[in-house]
Amino acid sequence: MSRQKPRKIGIEPCDGVLTLGDMMHSDTPLAPPVAPQAMRQAWVVVGASLPLAGVGAFGLASHAGAEHAMAAALLAGFMMVLAGGLALHGLRRLSYPHSRLGLCNIVTLLRGAAIAALAGLLIVPETLTVLGYLLAGLAACVLALDGVDGWAARRAGLSSRFGARLDVETDVAFALVMAALAVALGKVGPWFMMLGLMRPAFVLAGHIWPWMHAPLGPSQRRRVVAGVQMGGQVCLLMPMLEGALAQGVGLTILCVVLASFLYDIRALRAQADAPG
Repeated sequence: MSRQKPRKIGIEPCDGVLTLGDMMHSDTPLAPPVAPQAMRQAWVVVGASLPLAGVGAFGLASHAGAEHAMAAALLAGFMMVLAGGLALHGLRRLSYPHSRLGLCNIVTLLRGAAIAALAGLLIVPETLTVLGYLLAGLAACVLALDGVDGWAARRAGLSSRFGARLDVETDVAFALVMAALAVALGKVGPWFMMLGLMRPAFVLAGHIWPWMHAPLGPSQRRRVVAGVQMGGQVCLLMPMLEGALAQGVGLTILCVVLASFLYDIRALRAQADAPG
């Protein structure tokens, strides 16, 4: 038994399971109590991720001076506190039937710390060009960890709604931070932020049109689009991509993901209108 990931369409709209908002909602049905050992492990990992995010951001922003590096560390730490709090709250509210947290969820939480460290650089954008290929390399390593947690889950047989939701929300955070870094580097315009905001917008729209929260069937297309999206975002951080070429890559990524969203929205609408 493996930890089943939600079906992606780039950063997928919804798969019929609980969303990040449901983790926080007061009337969401509570799952069975989490094993004390798993909860303790989660607290330890979240606690360790906080200084990791702060130290990572401080080191990456050190070229800008101690004051600016500290500001980057504080932003990264704040984001990790928010993400860690949501993860711990979600662990209580979502189904997690295992007695231990598992390497798969530990890797996902550490991936979140790395994303927070990269996000801290947004407060000192002048350091982004100094980092150059190092920035792209770090982003590529974070992306590679997305495959490690899945491998660890399959190896250990730790399947859970919490693990699947934690993984996909981390992917959303990655897409949003990568988009913001590309904008800060001047590679693309602010319109590129749409890439990281599509799924949150879809989730909000689902509260108005509940048919948008219906489950979708598996699709190889969504997996391909997800790979193109996140791989393309990492490539955008490379210094060699500039000017019209970078704009073209960004626009292509955005159009591919948007088309995938619209295709599945149309399928969900047709599913809702079908007799019976």
